[in-house]
Amino acid sequence: MKAKEKSFLFLVLAAFIFFSFSCAPIKKTGSESEFTRHLNSGINFLHQGNYELARQEFAMAINLNKKSARAHNFMGLAYFRDHNYEYAEMYFQKAIKLDPKFATGYLNLAGVYALEELYPKAIEYYQKAISLSPNLVSAYYSLGAVYFQTGDKEKGTYYLTKGLELDPNYLDQHADSLAGLPMKGSALPELYFSFAKLYASRGDVDKTVEYLNKARQYGFKDWKRIEIDPEFSTVREDVRIKEFLK
Repeated sequence: MKAKEKSFLFLVLAAFIFFSFSCAPIKKTGSESEFTRHLNSGINFLHQGNYELARQEFAMAINLNKKSARAHNFMGLAYFRDHNYEYAEMYFQKAIKLDPKFATGYLNLAGVYALEELYPKAIEYYQKAISLSPNLVSAYYSLGAVYFQTGDKEKGTYYLTKGLELDPNYLDQHADSLAGLPMKGSALPELYFSFAKLYASRGDVDKTVEYLNKARQYGFKDWKRIEIDPEFSTVREDVRIKEFLK
């Protein structure tokens, strides 16, 4: 797959992992405060993009509490963001095994399968995440994007609309939320145009123009739909919208 096709934001499972952090052994017992300290330290390193140090901290947290679904999930994220999807999948699977109702674990597993283009499995796990946490906004946006990737515009639009209803500002606040999804060139123009339609239906001209521009950037050409699709009825007279019809 070409790198540019991965603009939009996870299969071999290992039997064990050896962490070579230092000469000192990892502590296997400790207090809850020690566990929390290592977990929070790992999260800080994760935010900084230092995935090796993040994994060290998460490994120490896991050794202090082997039944923590959150710690395994964060370890999976540290591997995911470091593009090691095999280990990411393993830790996400462990997280949901420890806590079968851990919606975020299913969400992250879906991201693994989306990147591997295993779309039926990705859809299954996104839907499982939504069933466990109906207000999990990122799952709706990601599931909508995956449906567009498979060519199902109707379901794609449905889930994007649900995500927009839950949080209209989600994409602005999480600009890289869809960055992990492998979107083919043919899917991107329609996906962005659909976002424009959703914002147009809400009368948000600024966001409509923003996503029309993104659609054009990726090769969208069927601008007559602005005149036809009813979602544009309240915004199509705006001079910025008319520019796309010239």
